[in-house]
Amino acid sequence: MGAGRRPPGSGAKGTGARGGSRAGTRPGAGGARTGVRPAAAVAGRPQRGGAGAGRPSRMLRFVVLGGVLAVLAVLLAPALRSYLAQQQQIGALREHVREQQATVTQLEKDRAAWNDPAYVKAQARDRLKFVMPGERAYTVIDPRPAKDQATTSPVRAAAETARGDRSWFGDMWRSAQIAGSASAGAK
Repeated sequence: MGAGRRPPGSGAKGTGARGGSRAGTRPGAGGARTGVRPAAAVAGRPQRGGAGAGRPSRMLRFVVLGGVLAVLAVLLAPALRSYLAQQQQIGALREHVREQQATVTQLEKDRAAWNDPAYVKAQARDRLKFVMPGERAYTVIDPRPAKDQATTSPVRAAAETARGDRSWFGDMWRSAQIAGSASAGAK
């Protein structure tokens, strides 16, 4: 349109909509060009470089750090769990090896004892009731029960005497005696 239609007070020829200052025509438009903002435009926005500038960025850092730590915990938890289980298994296996070494040591002592002819003779006499040629073996069976055997059950008494006498026929004879006394007492 024409140049004559300019609003009053618009200024010289080169000052139109783009040039010059038109501070009074639109609300907030003139202040934006001069560097001064109206108070309504600033009220809802946080100020940069002010006292509260570090708080949102600190909170963001803590959230990111927490997220990274959570991801690491999720990723490392199975590996840590399997590591601890393996350490527990290793400890149990070491204890088992110590027990087996103690057993091996005891068995080596027993084997060395069986290599001694005197030990073999003593075991043959005690366990199998063997005697040397020309000797006589006697087995004494006491018909009277001992004082402590009278107060205990016949089964317990037989088990205690069987521990002292390890011959198979002695155990069988005691078993027959206990079975006979239990059936006679029941009738």
